Amino acid sequence: MIVSAAILLLLATAGGTAGRHFGAQVGALSQLQHGVRGTVYAVDSRTIFLKDFHYDGVGPAAYFYVGTSKSPSAQGGVRLRDERGQSAPLRKYRGDGVTLSLPDGKTLKDFSWFAVWCDDYSVNFGSVEIPRGLEYPKPAKVGALRGVHAVASDPIVVVDAQTLLIPNFSYDGEAPDAKFWVGRGDKPSPEGIRIPDENGKETPLRKYDKKTIVLTLPGELTVFDIGHFAIWCEAFTVNFGHVVLPRATLANVPPSLKMLGVSPQSRNKQPTTGQRTSSARPHKSLARLDATTYRPSRLGAGPRDVLDAVVPHVHRRADRSNARDDARSRDGSMRKDDETEKGAANEEKYEVEIVPQTFTLLDPVTRELLAEHFRNEERHRELQRQFDELSRRQESEERRFDLDPFGGSRP
Repeated sequence: MIVSAAILLLLATAGGTAGRHFGAQVGALSQLQHGVRGTVYAVDSRTIFLKDFHYDGVGPAAYFYVGTSKSPSAQGGVRLRDERGQSAPLRKYRGDGVTLSLPDGKTLKDFSWFAVWCDDYSVNFGSVEIPRGLEYPKPAKVGALRGVHAVASDPIVVVDAQTLLIPNFSYDGEAPDAKFWVGRGDKPSPEGIRIPDENGKETPLRKYDKKTIVLTLPGELTVFDIGHFAIWCEAFTVNFGHVVLPRATLANVPPSLKMLGVSPQSRNKQPTTGQRTSSARPHKSLARLDATTYRPSRLGAGPRDVLDAVVPHVHRRADRSNARDDARSRDGSMRKDDETEKGAANEEKYEVEIVPQTFTLLDPVTRELLAEHFRNEERHRELQRQFDELSRRQESEERRFDLDPFGGSRP
């Protein structure tokens, strides 16, 4: 609660939406009918975000459309599902954030306009032209890790404003307190903050041997708030290797999917003009790396000084951690609290997993590595569930034996 209050206070003092990143601005919707207004952004090549979208909901058959004609019309128009993955006429909107995806195999370069269009009366309620030379956001590559303790990687991919893909990462695991680390400026320092590993943990890094991993920045911290990514020994304040995150290189990466509140929905095959399809949304495997339709629940992005707000949550110093561990070792009754904390850590792990949307823009090798990562995560989750269940059963048997060592058969 304290951390959330600090972040909200920083957002307020930073001037609201001044630091937020929604993608490449396409333009404002023309305000023609039924109170339609809002600003259209390109999240990536296949995804549109409507900021502060308004519509009175009174139109008889209004839908989101994209098209190839010179101006909005039924000819050459393609109807999009709404942000819920449904094909019903649009509801009322009051300044909402709406995220939509284009039909499979299509990108923004294939269309010349976006509109709110009424099918029954062939009327344009509000539209915007999609510029022919629009540079939509794309993942960006930065430097490769090279350093001591066998730290190495291929060039790091900034997938979106909060997601880093580190291909073929290696580290010998022999240092006492190595962490993933970010901070301001070009070089790491003790003033930086630690980043949870690919499993959502903040424990010292284990050995890695050319493993491709995905890291997510915590809270509302984005790549626009930091200047470097490093492998840092927190106990001895030593840099094992780092890369600079150039502001110019990252200027057009996609906005954070997590901060847009997106979650995978359906394959969202688009109905053609005049078709009405079911709104059922089948399950979509994480291994499929095509764009999807999303329902944003909130918006926000960290201001430039958001690092200060994130520190209380993620920057628990080594001495504090050790003191806590010593206290727990002296008091066996704390084991239940440890289990609760472990469960919370596991929940956080899957809350910050990246959502497959922009990966279609990566090269095929990277896409395959990322798909393998998601498959491994699913296997790891199932094995962890089985292990936890066996552990609970074993502890239950041990407690029963302690209470009644002569009752029934001995283990």
